[in-house]
This record gives sequence, structure tokens and C-alpha cells, in this order.
Amino acid sequence: MKAAEIKDKTKIELNAQSRDLRLELFNLKLQRATSQLEKPIRLRDLRRDIARVETRLSQLKRKEALKQVVSAIEGISHFTVDGIADILNGLSKGELTRKDVFKTLGSIFNPNHMRVTSRGLAELVHAKGKDKAIQKIKEVKNNI
Repeated sequence: MKAAEIKDKTKIELNAQSRDLRLELFNLKLQRATSQLEKPIRLRDLRRDIARVETRLSQLKRKEALKQVVSAIEGISHFTVDGIADILNGLSKGELTRKDVFKTLGSIFNPNHMRVTSRGLAELVHAKGKDKAIQKIKEVKNNI
């Protein structure tokens, strides 16, 4: 399977494909355990295909998270550290997890990968300024 084939698929199609590949891998492992496996190389290929599909799914999830962050930041009337921290906490209580918020924004605004709290991340976003922060997030989102 080529990466280009995966890139054109939707999230639902990728989830279904991942489930099918995992089932096929399970069946091949059973065949290997009973010494009935004809092509052992197929196990490696399946593991790699699963990794490709899961990588694309995480990219799509990250893109969706960035879209939600942009819309939340654009909706802030007072661009203060407290306002940003409240928005980030609100996002992590909604569809996104705290890990999603920190992974997406942390990769953009925290290049040194130091441990930060919600407030620390909000300070990093605030330091860029509202327009530059939104522009930077949109650039990353478009590159995914």
C-alpha cells in the first residue's frame, strides 16, 4: 500500500481499513503459530501498512484539533493569558483531550519541548500576539 493511496481516504475509511488490517494481521499470526503461514513477509508488510494508516489518522486528528484551536483563539475578545488559558482548558474538556491540545500547540509554540502547564502554554501563545499566533497555527494546519 502506498502513502498516496492513504492520503485520499476519509477518516471513516481509514478506521475501517485499520480494523481490517489488524484482523488480517491477527489471522496471519494464528497461521504462524500453527506453522501454516506461507508468506512470512506479509506480517511485516501488514505492520507497516497499519503504521501508515494510523499515522494518517493521527495527522487528520491533529489537523482537526488545530482547526478548533484557531476558531477558539479567533473568538477571544480579550487576548490575555488568562483568556487563552481558559480557552485551552475549555478545549481540553470538550472533544479534544488535554494531550491533543498540548501536542498541537506545544509543537508550534514550545520548540524546546520543556514541560509547561496550561498557563505556561497560554503565555507562549500570548507572547506571539493574536494575529501571528493564528497565522502560525494556520500555516502548520495547511502543511499537514
